Amino acid sequence: MGTPSADTRSRVRRYYLFQILVAFQIWSPFWSLWLFVRLENDYFQATLVDVVFWGVSLLVAVPAGAIADRYGRKPALVLGVAIWLSGIVLFGLSTTFVTFALSNMVWAFGAGFMWGTGSAYLYDTLSEVQLEQRYPLISSRVAMLSFLGTGAACLLGGFLVTQTGGLQVPLLVYIVPGAAAVAVAWSFQEPQMEREPEPNLFAQIRSGWRTTARNRQILLVIAFQVVVGLVTYVMAFFRSRFMANVVQNDYVLMGSLYFGFFVIAAFAGLAAEPLLRGLGESGCLALVFLLVFPPFVLVFLVSQGFFPGGLNLGLGTLSQVFDYSVWGLETPLITTILNRRVGSHDRATVLAINSFFGTLVILVAEPAVGAVATDYNFGLGLAALALVCAFPAAYAIAAFRRTERTEVAPASAGRGPFEPGA
Repeated sequence: MGTPSADTRSRVRRYYLFQILVAFQIWSPFWSLWLFVRLENDYFQATLVDVVFWGVSLLVAVPAGAIADRYGRKPALVLGVAIWLSGIVLFGLSTTFVTFALSNMVWAFGAGFMWGTGSAYLYDTLSEVQLEQRYPLISSRVAMLSFLGTGAACLLGGFLVTQTGGLQVPLLVYIVPGAAAVAVAWSFQEPQMEREPEPNLFAQIRSGWRTTARNRQILLVIAFQVVVGLVTYVMAFFRSRFMANVVQNDYVLMGSLYFGFFVIAAFAGLAAEPLLRGLGESGCLALVFLLVFPPFVLVFLVSQGFFPGGLNLGLGTLSQVFDYSVWGLETPLITTILNRRVGSHDRATVLAINSFFGTLVILVAEPAVGAVATDYNFGLGLAALALVCAFPAAYAIAAFRRTERTEVAPASAGRGPFEPGA
């Protein structure tokens, strides 16, 4: 196995740049606040707007993954990012339930082409030069750079909102890094993998479903991520309201805290590769479980105002640190486990199936949390959701651990010759 060429290094670095630009989401702390304000804090109606996003995602995810497997990673990424950007800008221009719902449809359509395709592109780019064992390390580095980009963007977002008084401004300004991401994706080189596409798109989708259904480990990892993803996403949806209450609508402080959160996520992402080597796959899944579920006791108490002002701020901030650690670990960890078990022929489709099930569960469960948040308290709704989801997550880990004793272990994530600077 030789040293990668300068061309391969350049391709990986362009992928880093692409992910940083996509992740420069200056709207991150404020998009749901903009929605809540325009809908007069009707949390149930706000979750219905979000359900539109997940409903469209549900329909798009698997066909988009199959398109990426059949026609190429690059066209799927370029199309996805361009449509995704359009949806974000339209969201910033929206003011009513109907316009928010329509913009979310566009946003979701683009996102469906992005989920999984980026991971498949990177894995295949490394596999092309027999360096797929480096994927956990490179993916961890991608996560670190992406979250650092989002953290810096949050600082800028807080400044923009404070100076302009408009929660929608960061959504509109995102057109600059978003357009740059489209340009970088256009410059990508399609990985030259020996893929034999199915005769048509429907056959490609069927092939991905068969691959998923026949591998128990894939099914268990998908089940685990579905419940963890549900809990962390719904927390993210209500985080802006939670943190706005904690910081008493000081948006500069809020942007600064989000910057800190994303820095934590960045370094957690960088830790994914050594954690996989040290704890193994099931050990990393168990660690994610501990980072996700116990902190919701603190979220509930803070949301109830159980602690005095200064302590409430400190503990409210601490409760989100665990969640952002999961954000950093989750993508490198889950995509490594799945990519190790799937060939290039079905890779994007299987990753899209993972997104499909996560989307389906959010689509069903999120409005229930929104109803509880509207009628009672969002802290109560979040804590109840975490309690319900903890049991299937624990089962998935235990069952996955049992399969590790009977199935052949994947190739180790050795360092190989890919230099640290790549």
